[in-house]
Amino acid sequence: MNNLIIKRSQIVEAQITGTPSVGKRYTFTEVPNLSRLNIILFGLEAFTAAQLTNTPMGNAVVAQAAQTDIVVSLRNEKKVEFMYQQPIYSLIRPNNGGFMIMLKPTLVNLTDCYIQLVDTANVNTNEVAAFNFYYQLVGE
Repeated sequence: MNNLIIKRSQIVEAQITGTPSVGKRYTFTEVPNLSRLNIILFGLEAFTAAQLTNTPMGNAVVAQAAQTDIVVSLRNEKKVEFMYQQPIYSLIRPNNGGFMIMLKPTLVNLTDCYIQLVDTANVNTNEVAAFNFYYQLVGE
């Protein structure tokens, strides 16, 4: 397993609202300190209910079976997808040898980032796709 010096981290979530639908964009829930183009993202990991049953906000995390049903796209400050439709399966540490997914440090606005479903069989309304963002604030 690789090690990482964590400057800041936070669990973020994208909630599946309404009837789950393939291709629909589900944006990340707004977190005031992460939604103002003031974070430089350098790492992330994803979770299913096998690693985290509920988020700190009390929302149910998608089932482990959903790890092949969800892709994530991250957008930079110019709204360009620098990570586009990445399967969350590969972002879950037990699936990739325990490795943290490291990124080229990139300025992001959380609410410009989103998930999409490629299948709805294993997801339910109001569940969340949960991620841990590793970041630093601009100017730190």
